[in-house]
Amino acid sequence: MSESGPGRPGAKLGAKAPLKSAYLILGDDIPKVELALRRLKARIVGESGTDLNIDEFNAALDSAAQVVNAANTLAFLGGTRLVLVREVQAWLKTDKETVAAYLSSPAPDACLALVAEKLPQGDVLRASTEKHGEILEFQAPKEGQLPNWLAQEAAKMHVRLGMAEARLMVQRCGDNQSLLLRELEKLQAFVAGGSVGADDIRLLTTPTIEANIFDLLDSLALGRGTGAFGALEDLVASGERTEVIFYRVLRHFQNLSRVAAMREEGYSPETIQAELKMKPFPAKKLLQQAALLGSDAIGRKLGVLAETDARMKGMGSLPTEMELELCIGRLLAE
Repeated sequence: MSESGPGRPGAKLGAKAPLKSAYLILGDDIPKVELALRRLKARIVGESGTDLNIDEFNAALDSAAQVVNAANTLAFLGGTRLVLVREVQAWLKTDKETVAAYLSSPAPDACLALVAEKLPQGDVLRASTEKHGEILEFQAPKEGQLPNWLAQEAAKMHVRLGMAEARLMVQRCGDNQSLLLRELEKLQAFVAGGSVGADDIRLLTTPTIEANIFDLLDSLALGRGTGAFGALEDLVASGERTEVIFYRVLRHFQNLSRVAAMREEGYSPETIQAELKMKPFPAKKLLQQAALLGSDAIGRKLGVLAETDARMKGMGSLPTEMELELCIGRLLAE
């Protein structure tokens, strides 16, 4: 049986129905997977009064024989022994067959929990668990679904997070669900059951390097000096190399030049996105920025970048950090 989607992750594992001999827990929705495992561990401890009946393994390091030996070990104080194995996709076929053989006649006082992000449909662990246990699958929301997922998680924490603010959080903090939840917990403590605003997010959340790059590029294209230099300062403080930052800026304006040219040729937004091989959101931003700046302004900014490139490669006498700062100032002035 497969369990996926929003629902209560791990609810079956935490219920009082008898535990199955084995669970195969699949999916890239890490918070739900970890919640299911916490509930399973809590049930084992609650029934036996000790965590001595929990053995944890990693298939990338431990063999199936070790796992089976642990499962066949008598449980302490008459409880149920939980044998938890992560990354079972790392096992070779022989290891998987060893586990499948065990599941054909499992220990009566053991529960085997096998965890992987994904396994193919024909995998022997899938087949044996489906026959002798249960398969639980928790698929993470797609990129475009993350803001809605985050708003729902905020509601569970009794925090009001609008869709615009949720999109800002994803843009600023990245797509790692666990990190997003940690950032949401900080905001929950700050607003104390109120609404989260954009200023709260900018004040309290930790931006990823990609988010700072995005802020820098967006600020440069829109002429926001404070935002551009603030993002540059954050990038340098995080250890990002000056040369890397410069070439990200250069590539962005090269893409803007391409977009502006394609717009003038009458290309549709969908065709431009396909030509750039970009996801919808960054392609949309480029289209907006190209329309705002125009080909002439973009060309002048590329001239500034070409001169800075030459100066950073030896024609200039200043340190690269100062050359980049001067470049940012000139781009904003154009």
